[in-house]
Amino acid sequence: MSISIREIGNDTKLNQILNRQLTNSLRSGYVEVGKDKICLPVYYKNYEEMIRKFNVRHDDVFLLGLPKTGTTWCHEMLWLIINDLNFEAAKETSRFRCPLLEANILYDVTKFEEWTKGGLLEHTENLKSPRCIKSNLHWSLLPEQIQDGSRKPKIILLFRNPKDTCVSHYHQARAAAGYKGTFEEFSELYLGGRVPYLPYWKNVFSLWEQRDKSNVLILTYSEMKENLQNVINKASRFLGKSLTDDQIQNLMEHLNEKHKLATSSHEFIRVGKVGGHISLMTPEINAKFDVWIKENTSGTDFNLF
Repeated sequence: MSISIREIGNDTKLNQILNRQLTNSLRSGYVEVGKDKICLPVYYKNYEEMIRKFNVRHDDVFLLGLPKTGTTWCHEMLWLIINDLNFEAAKETSRFRCPLLEANILYDVTKFEEWTKGGLLEHTENLKSPRCIKSNLHWSLLPEQIQDGSRKPKIILLFRNPKDTCVSHYHQARAAAGYKGTFEEFSELYLGGRVPYLPYWKNVFSLWEQRDKSNVLILTYSEMKENLQNVINKASRFLGKSLTDDQIQNLMEHLNEKHKLATSSHEFIRVGKVGGHISLMTPEINAKFDVWIKENTSGTDFNLF
């Protein structure tokens, strides 16, 4: 199966902003991939086949969602549930215990020694079962065994309000990706699908279309913030685990503490708030997002904000 990959030049205003403001010594450029023209770092070209041919196991747990939708917080919950709430192991093992499938595409990995010792994909391949793996990729770019149904791992789809996601992604881009521009420019890139893993609605709807599959569970960031106990119960049942009231309480306390420590520079978590975009979005930008959301969701049954 071949997939189109085209390097993104400077032929449009948005592309010029992308290449000027969101490149640095660790990331030299971008490509658009597939029929939905998903924007990804240029290094995707080197790993496309490896990701597509990745060997999926039936007992894997995959967490799928766009960046900054709460995937780091959610994967902590999922890993602990499938590992029988082994909090000590969670403290001792690195963040690579629930790796990002496509982590090698994000930056020039030759600059990261810990990423090149055997490679992150090889590390993920060799994790003991059950593996907890996350990905921000469009459905069509996931391993073939997931797409064709020859492997049926547990799949959790995580969604978040796009306004809050954009603001959180902007802060991460400044902290971790060297973004040099303004939030107004970033919001233009976001709305125009020129941020990694976007266009937003192309990615989101590629996941939403899988919602009726028996091995798929849908969660939302807002529900995790508003009723974490209910989310833990829902996720535990889906993963075939039964937790006592005390275990649920312990897990809630751990996850809430984890969320409070969001300022840790290596965690990429911020203290997210539902509706937190209000602190940064001007009325003009907010109005643009309202129009964008209405244009893309009108006539659909998608309402997970």
